[in-house]
Amino acid sequence: VFATYAFVDRPPIPADLPRREVLRHLLFHARHGLPLMDVSYYSSQLVAAARDLVAAHGIDLVEVDHLQMAFVRRFLPEIPAILVNHNLESELHPFWMTDRWSLPELVVWRAFAELSRRNARAIELANRWGFSAKLFISPLDAAKVDDSCPKYHLPVPMAPEPRRAPFHRDRLDLLWVGGFDWPPNLEGMRWFLAEVWPRILSRSEVPVRLRIVGGSPPDELVAHAADDRIEVLGYVEDLAPLRATADVLVAPLLSGSGVRVKTVEALAAGLPVVATPKGVEGLAVVPGRDLLVADTPDAFAAAVADLADPERRVALSRAGTAYVAEHHDPARVAEIKAEAIEAVLDRRCR
Repeated sequence: VFATYAFVDRPPIPADLPRREVLRHLLFHARHGLPLMDVSYYSSQLVAAARDLVAAHGIDLVEVDHLQMAFVRRFLPEIPAILVNHNLESELHPFWMTDRWSLPELVVWRAFAELSRRNARAIELANRWGFSAKLFISPLDAAKVDDSCPKYHLPVPMAPEPRRAPFHRDRLDLLWVGGFDWPPNLEGMRWFLAEVWPRILSRSEVPVRLRIVGGSPPDELVAHAADDRIEVLGYVEDLAPLRATADVLVAPLLSGSGVRVKTVEALAAGLPVVATPKGVEGLAVVPGRDLLVADTPDAFAAAVADLADPERRVALSRAGTAYVAEHHDPARVAEIKAEAIEAVLDRRCR
């Protein structure tokens, strides 16, 4: 429940700006040490709105979600702030390139992109802007950050909902969930379709179908729907019915940072998961008990094929919901955040 709120439109990123505005954008970000110049959410209107809210309501602390919003701390340094890190953005490659620029322009762009990543590392890893505390959804990310301020592991809050629909006994329905405007998702699905899918088909003793769910699927993925065993659905508002009728969620991720929330959501729904190590990074799961983990095409295909046994799926379903109940309890997550906030405010009062 919010006492008040203010909405501000997200500004365009450089790839969407007229050429004449791009250099101005980059120079401003360089001057102020702002990170993520290629995907920056910086907005002077948002900073002004935040200042107005702080002044009008006597705000004691600012919570900033994602490094993309960390600029609020840069321009409101007088009030304590905590940063909630969903990823370590400084570890991610600058994806937002464009083919509309000439080679000299791209050279300049890459130089600014590297500067923006250095700024990101200074803020995320070394606390250049003096956040009072940092919260991480991945303990692996927290371990990479220095001790210049208190750190907390804040798991993704999730309530388990044990599966009610029976698993198929005469076939295996696979599900992928993830938007394709995020490059690691596209990378993972390309690898799965090229390297893993053919091996699954050759190994499985029952018919296998694949549903690919996620916004902005490129033409190369849509073309796979010509295979009647593959369905490309695009963006789907309500995923619950798809999880309830699928037999296995596949998470073939090869890169990225943070925690794969879709993996946690599947476990919470009692949907067995087969993932790469990246697909379970930052989770306290036990491979083989809570889900299956494989790091090669052959091993991934073998893990999926082994789940043709519905009893194996039932066991993983129960283990997955038990894991979520133990490690992602929303009440405990709320307590952790409250502890962090109280500690920051207590230090301010001393």
